Amino acid sequence: MFNNLTKKITDIFEKISHKSQLKEKKIKETLKKVKIALLNADVSLEVIKIFLKNIKKKTSEIYINKNFSPSQNLIQIVLKELIAIMGNNCYLFNFLLNELTICTIIGQPGSGKTTSTAKLAYLLSKQYKKKVLVVSIDIYRPAAILQLKNLIKKTKANFFSSNLNQKINKIVKSAIKTAKKEKYDVLLIDTAGRMHTNQIKINELRKIQDYIQPHETLFVVDSMTGQDAIHSINIFNKNFKLSGIILTKLDSDTRGGIALSIRTLTKKPIKYIGIGEKIYDLQIFHPERIAKRILGMGDILSLIDDIQNKIKNKELNLLKKTTKKGDTFNLNDFLIQIKQINQIGGINSLINKLPINIFSSNSILEKIDEKSLIKIEAMINSMTEKERKFPSIIKFLRKKRISKGSGNTIQEINIYLKKFENIKRIMKKIKKSKKNKIFEKIKNYLIK
Repeated sequence: MFNNLTKKITDIFEKISHKSQLKEKKIKETLKKVKIALLNADVSLEVIKIFLKNIKKKTSEIYINKNFSPSQNLIQIVLKELIAIMGNNCYLFNFLLNELTICTIIGQPGSGKTTSTAKLAYLLSKQYKKKVLVVSIDIYRPAAILQLKNLIKKTKANFFSSNLNQKINKIVKSAIKTAKKEKYDVLLIDTAGRMHTNQIKINELRKIQDYIQPHETLFVVDSMTGQDAIHSINIFNKNFKLSGIILTKLDSDTRGGIALSIRTLTKKPIKYIGIGEKIYDLQIFHPERIAKRILGMGDILSLIDDIQNKIKNKELNLLKKTTKKGDTFNLNDFLIQIKQINQIGGINSLINKLPINIFSSNSILEKIDEKSLIKIEAMINSMTEKERKFPSIIKFLRKKRISKGSGNTIQEINIYLKKFENIKRIMKKIKKSKKNKIFEKIKNYLIK
């Protein structure tokens, strides 16, 4: 998420970090570079102008806080303005008290609407402990109902069956009646995708909305559509009074600038972001966390959320034990670690939530996916107990034997042992670092 933008922004501020004072000319040069970085990330020019205008107003005060250097003061101003253009606050799902909350999920075809509906059902049922019923009224796409039904099986929510031969109003009426009778907290309604240019389909959806009278209407936006999404959001908002946005595919190679533009240009808050393909890969949108990540400050709170929400207590105790080891961290611990790290999105996800300048070696970012995990497990299972505890003794002849036993090539074994050394370095830093506040926070949570 925002990897390219983060790298460019942190490089810009790194060049002024050593300066004891910042003259007006240097500030202008720095902000010009920031402008280019934001443009390259597909942030709206209108938003960039507002952003830079507000920063320039405040730069005269950057010498006031004597606890910070001028460059640190400038970064703090940039941070606050980044948060401001994304909405300052965190906007949550609006639950009705002791009543059924009805939420329709709408959007254009291919935006990730059905998947987002299932992910939202998972989040509301797991994180908020709500009783959730989900129904599809997409009678135009043959596989839509079945797709949603299969996704809901992965959640604690329940699915209300519908079929292509039913009328939409009849499906909705029955779903609402069932939800009220069985005392559900939330009813999520997945609608058919509609283009903002198709007025006939828009009018049809407006009639459905008038009939349903939802308490929440969430619009799903594919972040890869870039600034074109702003126009569609505004058109849908005129017709349906959107309560919030779900922004999908922020884990892709997209430049992500749309996330910085939506709030300012549409006045609608981003409530959730999709950051992966798994059912749990939907997060509450926190402007401050995103802004800090863009500036290379890390996102330790999201990391802790991932640990709490995706790792079971029994597995977490194992993770704590292995994290305590530091220098004695071995291949048995490595297997435990990568299983847990994969559950929170993989090593890339973990590192991306830590400050960008903590690790100097790019090799730490090498991906360990599910396929690699199977190979690593086979490799470790083909080792002796002594080899697992003391990997340094594994030389060519031992690798040859392990290769035959695990089905890995010697080259693959070398790669996986290198990954082990990289994670071991992370564990040492988490265990021993006293200067870095981020690691101290991880230690406070993991090491007790």
